[in-house]
Amino acid sequence: MTAPFECEVRFLIDDVEAFRRRIATLGGRVRFEYAFTDHYYRPPGGAWDPRTRALRVREHHRPAQPSEVLLTWTDVVQVNGLSFKRSRFPEGKVRLYAGSADECRTLAAGLGYDPWLVVRKKAGLFYDIPDVGELVAEQVDGIGWMCELEVEGQNPATAAGAILRKLGALGVPAEAVIPEPVAALVAAHLRPAARKVYFCGSIHGGRSLQPLYASIVDFLAQRGYDVLTSHVAARDVIAEEQREGGDAAQIYERDIRWLLECDLVIAEVSIPSLGVGVEVATAQHLGKSIICLCRTDVALSAMIEGNPGLRVIRYGDEGELMSLLERRLGMPSRNQSQVPSP
Repeated sequence: MTAPFECEVRFLIDDVEAFRRRIATLGGRVRFEYAFTDHYYRPPGGAWDPRTRALRVREHHRPAQPSEVLLTWTDVVQVNGLSFKRSRFPEGKVRLYAGSADECRTLAAGLGYDPWLVVRKKAGLFYDIPDVGELVAEQVDGIGWMCELEVEGQNPATAAGAILRKLGALGVPAEAVIPEPVAALVAAHLRPAARKVYFCGSIHGGRSLQPLYASIVDFLAQRGYDVLTSHVAARDVIAEEQREGGDAAQIYERDIRWLLECDLVIAEVSIPSLGVGVEVATAQHLGKSIICLCRTDVALSAMIEGNPGLRVIRYGDEGELMSLLERRLGMPSRNQSQVPSP
């Protein structure tokens, strides 16, 4: 299922039988079934972000056909509050080669790529639904059943509307979608969750969000994260820095050390801050995973909102922020992704 500049989202299927009944009420039918294994490769040292680029050998099991070497390059874009994956290539997945599985693996190795991750789609159902279009349901080893919706993406705004219409027909809320590619989801499922967090927010630029900073730090600590910069949430952080001498060079060296050490950076960017901007840019240069939090009523710099290497969470109030952050830090909860029974 490939459309020009393909745009797609996924959501978890809690009850596959209920999902099938829902499709049946819409007049949908299974056009064909399939199964395959994707063997992912990456440059030595993991030089690229697996959320945006992937080289894989696809080994087809059902129906039987030659294996393929596929290249994808995508961005996670946001349109009207909906996040989805969009291909940078007009043809979506680019087929570099087709042949036996061994020949494909030899080609990947010859290009200088190292084996990284195996994603097994144990079962796949390709549906055609009147007035809705095509979609697939896949049983992903280690995750479970997921649905993938894909639309043409020449115009991202049009693509977002098409995705929302499909979700509406299925009775699935937009909040349930997962924009990241399946390889990133499987990789996150296999490795322990990131534990060291570098949290940053405006200190000298204004402290009106200090209570929110404190709530975010508490939220992370309660879930087992080690927040290296918990002092950012302290009510008297400026006075504390002054009591400790306020040596700018020492503070800079300490913060760089923490940025090197952390697994994840979470930046509250609603209040403009030179320091936070430098921290985010430095973290991206270091290849860190970065989540930016911003209120919905704030006009955010395009250098943040338009940066494909950052994940931006827009929120209206503290409760919504915590719910969205919970989903972003892990797999969505089952009750958020369940397809309603007809």
